[in-house]
Amino acid sequence: MALASLILLTGLLAGCTGAAEADPASPSATPTASPTPSPSGTPAPLTPTSPVAGGCAALGSAPAVTAAAGEIQRATTLDEMWHIGIDTAGGLACSLLTPRLAVDVYVLPAATVVGDVAALTAAAACDRGTGSMECHVSAPGSGQTVLAAASFPTSVDDPSALAELTAIATAVAQSATEGQPAKSRPTTWSNPLDCTAIAETIGVTSLLGSDEARTALAPPAASSVDTRLSIASSTIARCDWARTPTQDGDRGSDFSVIAVPNGAWAWKTLAASIPDSVDATVGGHPARVTSKGEVYLSDGVNILHLQGQRLAGVSVVDTALGVLSVIAGKDAAARG
Repeated sequence: MALASLILLTGLLAGCTGAAEADPASPSATPTASPTPSPSGTPAPLTPTSPVAGGCAALGSAPAVTAAAGEIQRATTLDEMWHIGIDTAGGLACSLLTPRLAVDVYVLPAATVVGDVAALTAAAACDRGTGSMECHVSAPGSGQTVLAAASFPTSVDDPSALAELTAIATAVAQSATEGQPAKSRPTTWSNPLDCTAIAETIGVTSLLGSDEARTALAPPAASSVDTRLSIASSTIARCDWARTPTQDGDRGSDFSVIAVPNGAWAWKTLAASIPDSVDATVGGHPARVTSKGEVYLSDGVNILHLQGQRLAGVSVVDTALGVLSVIAGKDAAARG
């Protein structure tokens, strides 16, 4: 659907549902210890406490980190939805650029190091590709585990790469304290999502231009440590569907619903960072809709992202409303 049509439909929905809620987010995406008052009277999201005061910038200048990695040329916050989930849980996800390496570091609260995440952090490893190899290591910290991942030239041997990465992970662990998660509210979304009910409500087979025989729940290909963590992480709730190709040249299609319970504290910075997007209102909630048909929204407590590739013609706003209705119904039933 063209962006202009999305904007028009969004406006019509806004007229039916009432004015959008005031932006409830805190003024910074860096977790803080105190909530920010909301001028509208809507409670401001209760922000998490970061394990590193000052976030990624401060981590990049920490003495132990610079001693282990050398000069940190740039320290940036990883800002995908699942990274916000880590921050919301009281952790931190950063990219540290050194003269030799781009290192992704994840400070993972102990409560999140379970299942496949625990398996990933259990053993250091290198995966050699055709032009580079990706290595990851972990280091214990105060109430958390630090995972570090980076790509090395294939000319570097595994022990040397793992030793360099271990020194950085250990330094990050030494520079972090135990963070605190954002506090839950009565309207915090539950995890996991009811993917079956969502699929039925939004008509996921039609959305994918498919039929039931060619449509299945299918997580993205785990091509990197970051992707593996995003699939396995308990800090977000997600449903992923894919349509298998039907003929030569058909690349199939996919659609994902990704939610961050208690993640609305990061909404303002997230919304400002979404490229090629416009303000919208979905079900009375502030949202951003992109020219590709992606939807991001916050209900004042949680945040939601709908994304897909090669979808059939569909109203992404109506689809978002369908997802919200399923989440609300499931949580209302659970509360009795």
